[in-house]
Amino acid sequence: MDAVGLLRQELGQGHEIMEQAVADLPADQLHHRAEGSTIQSIATIYAHTVMSEDHLMSKNVQGLPTRFEREGWAARVGIGMIPFGGDYDSWLASVPGVDFGALRAYAEQVYADTDCYLGTLSQADLDRTVVFVNEMPLGSFLATVVAWHAVHHGGEICALKGALGGKGLPY
Repeated sequence: MDAVGLLRQELGQGHEIMEQAVADLPADQLHHRAEGSTIQSIATIYAHTVMSEDHLMSKNVQGLPTRFEREGWAARVGIGMIPFGGDYDSWLASVPGVDFGALRAYAEQVYADTDCYLGTLSQADLDRTVVFVNEMPLGSFLATVVAWHAVHHGGEICALKGALGGKGLPY
């Protein structure tokens, strides 16, 4: 398997883990936060993960506006785009008002965009430079930032679901 195929598989698995974990959660569990907890709700982690992937792949990799911006997803999901470098506390306070079904529909589009873009890459493309904090090769960015982010937060969501009495991972 080549590096691009491996990246597509890794991201696909991260997306699958997140989607199966949230598929059957009622609203009270999506928005649950234990008293004194420093971890956000499943809905917040999910929104953060999907919106971040859209931002990272659109802006950092392709130099485009996000799908969220281009297609007016704020009106559909009921919250604004996560404010990279902005007022995060206000965004957090808005998450309980999210239309989670619409957010999942947006996520499907983001996942498809990412996979479609990865499908256009050659091995040589992975050596081009992107900027994320510092300059780095695109292949490193995709593996250590984008894919890691989806897998990391997918596991976090599964752990929170397990703490709420559900089956987090499918095995």
